[in-house]
Amino acid sequence: MNFTPHVHTVAKPNTHGCRALPVNNQQGTTLVSVLIIIMIVGIMAAGSIDLSHVSEKSAGNAIQRSRAFQAADGGAAIAQSRVLDLMQARAFADSSASEGIFSADSYQKKWWRQTTYTGEQVVPATPPLVLGVAKSPRYIVEEVGQFVTDGGTGISSLDLGSASYGSRSRSGRDVVVYRIESQGTGSFNAVRSVVETVVAFSY
Repeated sequence: MNFTPHVHTVAKPNTHGCRALPVNNQQGTTLVSVLIIIMIVGIMAAGSIDLSHVSEKSAGNAIQRSRAFQAADGGAAIAQSRVLDLMQARAFADSSASEGIFSADSYQKKWWRQTTYTGEQVVPATPPLVLGVAKSPRYIVEEVGQFVTDGGTGISSLDLGSASYGSRSRSGRDVVVYRIESQGTGSFNAVRSVVETVVAFSY
């Protein structure tokens, strides 16, 4: 019995024209890749730090604006109490607010842009009524006018402490309307806020 041997031929890859990269070139490529990755990570980290600073600054500005508004609002509330005292003292309104009240349309608009303004009132610093601000709130009071209710379209009572709050005033009752403008600052003079309110007193 004869066996015929089978010869398996294995094809060899054609390496003609292909050269392996030297070790030094491979290391150089790796180094460049690492440097690029480090640069990208550095840029991302710098951007995150910058964004953090912006967010912190925005939060600080919001706090200052809120503080200035609260100071101006507090000054307006104090001014309302002051108006009631002036009414009881029979203070007269004039163009210079010599007794603490401006007559109608006699004060300069946007007076709060000036460092000081003749006729303005300043909330006393002692005892401290408004905390955490660079300057005490200041305000002006203007007497808009006096009105007499007619009983039909009369002005509703605005006295929160009375039993007649919300009901219409009786015919012939005098009502005096005042406008109050109050300016407050934050912890820095550059941050300012102005509040305007209108109050009415009847007697």
